[in-house]
Amino acid sequence: MKKNIFILFFLMGISSQGQQAIVSKKSGSLSVVFFMAVDCPITQKYMNTIREILDRYGEKVQFVGYFPAGLSKNDASTFREEYKIPGNLKLLGDANHALTNKLNAKVTPEVFVLEGDAIVYHGAVDNWFYKLGRNRRAVTEHYLINAIDNSLAGTKTKLSKTEAIGCFIQRTEVKEHQHHQ
Repeated sequence: MKKNIFILFFLMGISSQGQQAIVSKKSGSLSVVFFMAVDCPITQKYMNTIREILDRYGEKVQFVGYFPAGLSKNDASTFREEYKIPGNLKLLGDANHALTNKLNAKVTPEVFVLEGDAIVYHGAVDNWFYKLGRNRRAVTEHYLINAIDNSLAGTKTKLSKTEAIGCFIQRTEVKEHQHHQ
């Protein structure tokens, strides 16, 4: 049996379909949360890199992709198929912005590395994009990979925060209306 059965849960994001994504709170467990957008060109350009990271860390790390604009089952299926996303990345909508607000995500793609209940890294996947619409020919800093490697090795991540470059997450104000029946 996998040790995930015994994991306590830290963050629960409820998608528009009522699905729950579980990010572990168990000490020593490692989770990576990607904020993504189906229609964000930078998210799309990062999918090869994200797929390589998913392949590299397999079952050592729990991966969840959150879509602040929401994500229908059809969109999730199309996105997974188009970008050949392996099953170890859960794709969930966060249209109510519960997790987006809790982690204060600002753009897509933006990544959070959680060790238990602590955020050990937050920001960009790497330094490929240095300005909106501007990217380097080659990546020279692998922020997410370094954070994962350090966490798995039990060492402190030297760089705990970077600026993520991407598509701004649009937050809509929800007016509260209660109807009594």
